[in-house]
Amino acid sequence: MEILNVKNVKKEYANGNKKLYALNDVSFTVNQGEFISIVGPSGSGKSTLLHIIGGIDKPTSRRSRCRRS
Repeated sequence: MEILNVKNVKKEYANGNKKLYALNDVSFTVNQGEFISIVGPSGSGKSTLLHIIGGIDKPTSRRSRCRRS
């Protein structure tokens, strides 16, 4: 049974005339009984992803979706 579905999540920040992508089209599914880890170097978007999943922050893209069952 699917307990988390993250689909096409994007989060961008403006830096002058440039766009910086913390997350760019991230998608994955977590099923009941699975364990996952989110790893990467500093500044790669780990906390941003967790904030979006937890509802603390909103994704930039309107097509983005996080669904928790």
